[in-house]
Amino acid sequence: MADFVCQKGSHLAHLYGLPKTNKTTLAIWQILSATGTYNYPLANWLDEKLKPLSTNECTISDVFYFAEEVQEFKLDKTDFLVSYDVTALSTNVPLDETVHILADKVFKDNWLNKTHNMNISKDDLIELRSIANRKKQLFQFNGNLHKQVDGVAMGSPLGPLVANAFMCSV
Repeated sequence: MADFVCQKGSHLAHLYGLPKTNKTTLAIWQILSATGTYNYPLANWLDEKLKPLSTNECTISDVFYFAEEVQEFKLDKTDFLVSYDVTALSTNVPLDETVHILADKVFKDNWLNKTHNMNISKDDLIELRSIANRKKQLFQFNGNLHKQVDGVAMGSPLGPLVANAFMCSV
């Protein structure tokens, strides 16, 4: 496991923007690409192990599944369909709280160790998650060095998992 989650050489994360095509005014998604950073392999490994916990009644896997589900709805004339646009969810999740929520789910009935034939403690998992979701991630933008001070980078493998876990816990 250690060989798989340890980066052999690394570089800084970098920030870039993508246009939000669903907006009428110019808006940009800020993406902090963590590919190649020291903690990216660990984040990927944790995402692979914990992803089954992020699927539940709150989860829509893709737009095609959503389209199927919507077609099956039976609506009355008085019903309304409402869509909420969550703004920058991954970057605004309370990280410490969410890490503990996930750890509680993972160790309910010792799920992680039984499912993946491991022997890891809850405290060790919390420490690994903290490293993988490192607050104060250094990144480069426009040639300058910056630090992310809160949330999960949108370009992190754990971003969707953390956001899902938080949304389904509230």
